[in-house]
Amino acid sequence: MDIPIHILIGSIVGLVILSAFFSGSETSLTSASKPRMHNLAKTGKKNAKIFEYLFKNKELLICTILFANNLVNVLASALATKMLIELTNTDGILYATIIMTLMILVFGELIPKTLALSKADNYALKIAPFMKFLVILLYPLTITLNFLVSILLKLVGVNYSSFKKEEISEKREEELRGAIDLHGQDSSGDEKNMLKSILDLDEITVGSIMVPRKDIFSLPAKINYNDLIEKLDESPHSRIPVWEKNPENIIGVFHVRRILSLKKTDPKNFNIKSLCQKPWFIPESTKLDNQLMEFKKKKEHFSIVVDEYGEFLGIITLEDIIEEIVGDIDDEQDVLKISKKLRGIKPLSSSSFLVKGDVNIRDLNKELNINLPISNNISTVAGLVLYESRTIPKAKQVFSFFDLKFEILAKSNNQLKLIKITKKKI
Repeated sequence: MDIPIHILIGSIVGLVILSAFFSGSETSLTSASKPRMHNLAKTGKKNAKIFEYLFKNKELLICTILFANNLVNVLASALATKMLIELTNTDGILYATIIMTLMILVFGELIPKTLALSKADNYALKIAPFMKFLVILLYPLTITLNFLVSILLKLVGVNYSSFKKEEISEKREEELRGAIDLHGQDSSGDEKNMLKSILDLDEITVGSIMVPRKDIFSLPAKINYNDLIEKLDESPHSRIPVWEKNPENIIGVFHVRRILSLKKTDPKNFNIKSLCQKPWFIPESTKLDNQLMEFKKKKEHFSIVVDEYGEFLGIITLEDIIEEIVGDIDDEQDVLKISKKLRGIKPLSSSSFLVKGDVNIRDLNKELNINLPISNNISTVAGLVLYESRTIPKAKQVFSFFDLKFEILAKSNNQLKLIKITKKKI
């Protein structure tokens, strides 16, 4: 059947315009800000709700756009080939290939995608209703294509549905971390570090940041009233573990403010156990995000950390978790104790530092702007040196790993007390 040339040319131009529309639609929909669309949907904007509906099954949306785009491209190329063969005989295929490649590349891909990227959110909102209609219209065809693709992938050993379930949360976290990095270019480093620290809470255990048993201020259950008052004057803590028989047997937690509620106290009959709260024991493997939620739920600020056998390892407080996010928090009582930063890390130069062995690796990473590895079994600098050296180091011995030099300056028995850390020059 002979078709007039002007109709063929008009059809080809119309198909290229459709190709531009579908290409721009794909770019704007995939590049639009999902958080912004979510907020707009919550305010009741209809097109934003349609956008969220489309992205509940993003694979179906992309399949619909690709099918429609390829359909119009192939049809435009076929019509151009027919027309040019009639005009130039055997050279028509070559001319059609060159002309349609350039037309589709420039007018059907580059220009519309560049424009769509410039105002992705606005374009996405405008085209969302039409794309919803197209997805519904082509649903039987696209769902069949998706099924065929999944069958073909399984034949080559790829379980696509399983892959999505396992990776979706990890990808979302990576996207959020990337967004924080981009946001951090225009904001303070502290704000960026806080946002990243929040994301790290589900990877850090309480055993990694707890105050170890040897550094804990505690009270014996048989302490008399006068000794208690004297010790409280020396302590900045508001909650203190109380032990019986031995310091590892914690029987309660004493709230300092309870002593203020006693109007009249007979020192001879004073019993600190009557003022203690039942201790809250948690396993060292508990993740910080879960523990933070438990603190909030129980309205508590203090818990005792134990290992799998119930042995007392240390304590963790709500302040410890908050400090993991925002950094050290010093109040007016902290003059009675030395802060973590000054107690454990002392800079000698821009590349050398004196570090106590019990300094937490996370604190060291933040202070030195490095990235030493952290695991559930290794949380201190001394532990890291012991693990990496595979030996009990001697004084003045030097080790090199992770682009750092570790020099043992002081040790007591098998404990590494003081280490000099030097950054290697690049």
